[in-house]
Amino acid sequence: YNEINLDQLARFQAGSVVSQATLADAKLLHQPKNPVAILGRGDVNVALTVQVARVSKSAQAKIEAAGGKIELIA
Repeated sequence: YNEINLDQLARFQAGSVVSQATLADAKLLHQPKNPVAILGRGDVNVALTVQVARVSKSAQAKIEAAGGKIELIA
């Protein structure tokens, strides 16, 4: 997995869709062919739609508290 922490999502604008493709475009993936896991270090203060393979419980709680949503993909 490419592990991405919430503090790394700070560069995305409110309302953005965060996906494997947008993370690769932002040069945040070490291995672009591997799936993405979002981890809970840091905070997110804007509503994002996160479309990834895995999300930790703490990251999901913080994303949803900021008004965002999670869409798990295979």
